[in-house]
Amino acid sequence: MSVSTESKLKSLKLEADSYKKLEYYSKAEKIILKGLELKPEDNMFNHELAKIYFKKEKYDASLQILLTLTKKIKRRQILFKDIAMCYYKMNKLAESLEAVQVSLSENPDNISSLYVEGLIHKELGNFKESFSSFKKLLSIDSDNRDALYQVGKLNHQKGQYREALESFDKVLDFRPRDNEVLKAKGISHDELEEYSEASKALKKSINVDDEIVFNDRGVALSRLGYNHKAIDSYRRALASNPKYSICWFNLGKALFRVGDLKEALAAFQTSTELNPNNRSAWNNRGVTLRQLNRLEESLDCYERALSLKKEYAWAWHNKGYALELLDRPREALESYEITLIHKPDSNEHGGAEWEKLKKDTEDAILRLKKIIGE
Repeated sequence: MSVSTESKLKSLKLEADSYKKLEYYSKAEKIILKGLELKPEDNMFNHELAKIYFKKEKYDASLQILLTLTKKIKRRQILFKDIAMCYYKMNKLAESLEAVQVSLSENPDNISSLYVEGLIHKELGNFKESFSSFKKLLSIDSDNRDALYQVGKLNHQKGQYREALESFDKVLDFRPRDNEVLKAKGISHDELEEYSEASKALKKSINVDDEIVFNDRGVALSRLGYNHKAIDSYRRALASNPKYSICWFNLGKALFRVGDLKEALAAFQTSTELNPNNRSAWNNRGVTLRQLNRLEESLDCYERALSLKKEYAWAWHNKGYALELLDRPREALESYEITLIHKPDSNEHGGAEWEKLKKDTEDAILRLKKIIGE
């Protein structure tokens, strides 16, 4: 397959993921089908199509694809977990349990499969086994929101309201605006006749937004190019949690894209104040300052970013560009040359991003060598 086809498939996958996050499943389906036109037998795209059918509650269609993939995919833990969920939604609990146990036979510590196993046992009325699955999951990931919530619900079902509240409060320690958990907490307090606490929890569940949800929606909207809608979503998240540093960073990027540089700078400044260790926020703060022609200040930001990661190619390039604009060609040339040494990991920046940065840097090096006379 050509590099251009692979690049197109990767782009389509990211676009489909964004639509899925926004729950625009029909649009996600159309994007995945475009990918399958390019590569009909692609296992990943077929699996993605099955996941979209699942989200659209077309469980038979989803299951049909997944069962076909069992003959093609060697690593089966995720595949059989998804098969188990289809059977679960179709109320075929015996088949669901059998499928999830195939998944766990591949990896007994798979968090998603343990969670599904817990759900199935709960539906079957096997509360001891359900507890066991969720407890094992929590021994691996003690802050797993979904498992803590399910343990709380199981304890509530058994009339153990104090134990239920312990689980709900653990979630609220790191997700204080989780509406579902706040409602469950209120109901448990109500059963204990703690009406004031019940009222507080239930009122809070009505009056606040879950900042994580709205930040994630903003990221998906930005990826699809809906930056103004993304900005609204980020602001809604920050209204609930003004100290959400990554959301300030994401807001800054969206504001920068729509050309609101002063507001973008304010967002990046807030992000770096809340989390001084976010090198990308420092780098973006520097780029924004450069666009505002505050070049010396932008250099300080790149230095902060590089103090956090010396191999940060984007900060080296941006430092070089600022130095070039300040008419310091030899220092700029040195920064550009260092940029090319530090190719990033593929999981940090995609190949296309690196290729563009590399070309821009190589062009800058040639330009400066002519100026210097080398």
